[in-house]
Amino acid sequence: MRIFSSREARSIDRHAIDDLGISGEYLMGNAGLSVAEKAMKMLLESGGSKALIIAGKGNNGGDGYVAALKLVEFVKDVCLISTSPKDEIKGDAKIFHDRCVEQEIEIQYEVEPESFDTYGFNLIIDGLLGTGIKGKVKGVARKWIDWINQTRLSVLAIDIPSGISADNGQVLGSAIRADATVTMGFLKQGLVINPGAEYAGEVDLVDIGFPESAFEVISSNKVVFDESIAVEYLKKPPSNTYKHRQGKVFILSGSRGFTGAGCLTAEAALRTGAGLVIAGVPESLNPIFEEKLTEVITAPLPDKGMGRFLNESCTKLENHLDWCDVVAIGPGIGTDHTTMEFVEKVFEMCSKPMVIDADALIPFHDKPDLLKKVKKECILTPHHGEAAAFMGVDKQTIIDDPFRFMKEMVQATGGVVVLKGAPTIVGFNDTIVINSSGHQGLATAGSGDVLTGMIAGFVGQKLPLEIAAQLGVFIHGKAADTLLKTRGYRGLLAGDLLQTIPSIIMSYELC
Repeated sequence: MRIFSSREARSIDRHAIDDLGISGEYLMGNAGLSVAEKAMKMLLESGGSKALIIAGKGNNGGDGYVAALKLVEFVKDVCLISTSPKDEIKGDAKIFHDRCVEQEIEIQYEVEPESFDTYGFNLIIDGLLGTGIKGKVKGVARKWIDWINQTRLSVLAIDIPSGISADNGQVLGSAIRADATVTMGFLKQGLVINPGAEYAGEVDLVDIGFPESAFEVISSNKVVFDESIAVEYLKKPPSNTYKHRQGKVFILSGSRGFTGAGCLTAEAALRTGAGLVIAGVPESLNPIFEEKLTEVITAPLPDKGMGRFLNESCTKLENHLDWCDVVAIGPGIGTDHTTMEFVEKVFEMCSKPMVIDADALIPFHDKPDLLKKVKKECILTPHHGEAAAFMGVDKQTIIDDPFRFMKEMVQATGGVVVLKGAPTIVGFNDTIVINSSGHQGLATAGSGDVLTGMIAGFVGQKLPLEIAAQLGVFIHGKAADTLLKTRGYRGLLAGDLLQTIPSIIMSYELC
């Protein structure tokens, strides 16, 4: 599914209408019909028969007028409220407004929200604001948004909930909390990023008549993860495979007090299908790792009893780096300057693909050029704070436009970037993929360590790096979705994911 910003959406509209000769009236008619069909479905499910449509003066309001024309054919009562004077309704919206007048559909103008009686109504259709709003919502629109949220009636939003930024999903002062949203032609960025995704409720993407050529004016490639990728790449292994062919993963993780991070990463790589996993660990902590890990081989590296990686830890690295198919580095290694020197040395020594996470990202802060020392392609897995430090920007820069930020970070690194968040975004080359699984319960200690191990496990199995990153993120989230029934949000632990990952992957192996 395609995803566009508000600016890109306007460009597509202009191109379709001005260059391709598709009338705005035709597009609006199709949009309003789709809204009416969804509204009918919601009314039937609730046993209701009375709908209230709040229409602004723009195209969203126009879609609302079309919906009213369709709904009156099937339901008991439809009431329209225009938040603007009749003489301010222009363009295609006026065409359908006037048809509503001709059909004697009740329209009330400039009503004060608190004076309207909602008794008997079952559904509110939000046609207040569209995708082009800038700044905080104020005045009449703010009053209606707050009133709608207080009614406790079911709400259907047109295109995007009023008050949600179409570019970054942020609440612009106040926003409609919809039960469902009908969005036109393509997804808006604000519908796939929280809090916008949460405010939108169930999102129905509908075709309103844009030809394929309408999208040629936009070069960006932003999409939602396609689950068919899992079906394609997670088929059962060949019958003649063996452990060395299934992928050899070398993990550098853990320090005193953070051995759990290394264990979660190593086990996740195995649970994802890697044939062999070796955990390179500080020598003085090796007894802990050996006790915790049964199926994982440990490689104690000299640490002078410090419980963390040092420059001297590199002396026994070369054979392990030659042996493996992929290196994962970072979970729980700590931030001591001597450990950072070790990390930079690993970057210079390693000629295998790398998954770089957590503390191993610190040497890059404000110095993305350091990636030139990494000899092979890599996957970076920062959360928002780590990504901001990496690029030397304020965290708000990511919040304001995560898609633009991702494009810039991918260009700066030349690798695959996994920006962990709600949702997690994967970027590579000129493509940005929004993950479609997972929930806020993943905001728990060790969750990111599991993800790192999963991605490394997939890379070890010779999957392309961009595929490994997408699959790791998706399966990680889907495991959390499956556990929601038994663990909820607050009770989910990273270790729970390890027990669920195999059954998620198995479901694709059997396809």
